Amino acid sequence: MLTLDTPLSLPAHVSFSVVGEDAFLLNTRTSKYYLLQEVGARLWNLLSGGQTLRQAYEHLLEEYDVSAPELERDLLELVADLVENDLLEYTQT
Repeated sequence: MLTLDTPLSLPAHVSFSVVGEDAFLLNTRTSKYYLLQEVGARLWNLLSGGQTLRQAYEHLLEEYDVSAPELERDLLELVADLVENDLLEYTQT
């Protein structure tokens, strides 16, 4: 079950480009692009900087005017979608 404490890793086959406040992920295995809007792009930056999902959640909670339950739900939904599209991976511990 995916939680804020699930370890994640960014696969080497995913490239990341920022355009304005949005970002694009490219899965080089499938040649498919994925759009991340402002909050998703910020999440990706935090994760790529070595933060855990929980640490990224705490930063986003401070940076955006959103309730804790809403942010957690939205982040877990986004992460599940990214994993499903082979853009993030669960890390084995």
